[in-house]
Amino acid sequence: MNGTEIDTLIRFGATDKARRYLKKLGMKARMGVLQDCIPNVNATPASLKFFKENFSREIGALMMSDHNIDKAVELYNTAKNMK
Repeated sequence: MNGTEIDTLIRFGATDKARRYLKKLGMKARMGVLQDCIPNVNATPASLKFFKENFSREIGALMMSDHNIDKAVELYNTAKNMK
């Protein structure tokens, strides 16, 4: 599944399916798909709510690492361990 397909699921209200799919992925693969989703994060109120509630840390790590997936995974893991 790619970012466009995730966005379509969110638009049609299938947020549980989108969340389950993303959570099942390994961290590096999840970051790759989330990077593809970034242009659609603020597309609708539903998508903003979805990403804010479920993947804000991952997207924050991607933004802070200038979209470098390897650095984003490292940042995410570091932040997770400090919590």
